[in-house]
Amino acid sequence: MPGPLIVLTVGRAPRGPWREIQDDYAGRIARHVRLERRAVRPSRARSAAVRRREETRALLAAVPERATRVAFDATGTAVDSPRFARRLADWLTGRGAALIVGGPDGLDREELEAAGPVEVVSLGRVTLPHELALVVVLEQVYRALAAAENHPYGRH
Repeated sequence: MPGPLIVLTVGRAPRGPWREIQDDYAGRIARHVRLERRAVRPSRARSAAVRRREETRALLAAVPERATRVAFDATGTAVDSPRFARRLADWLTGRGAALIVGGPDGLDREELEAAGPVEVVSLGRVTLPHELALVVVLEQVYRALAAAENHPYGRH
């Protein structure tokens, strides 16, 4: 079985549609790999730049030492679903992977670069609410896992 998949976020979505969709995909994913969802506390700083820096540091600190770190940010490398699936398989090999989704202010690129090896992936050039970005990440993970097992979902 591949290493664990850890999904790290800033805070948790309040009860409602975003949370229901996130929980649905998390349940589907957990049938294929060991899934952990971790949330760090949102920063209370007044400045968006300070919030971004503090939250990025907290997210990185929550990653297990040997896990492959993957951050989702608009400045990252754009990938389509098939490439994401191939990368996910690589990330999960051995030590597992930590998928990092920033909060409303995003992630601090300097903190990511200073942290050592972190692969930065873009979900596209559009701005997404962080709750929706998490849904997209979870959906792509499930799509990749389903496709690897020739499940019909992976063909949509």
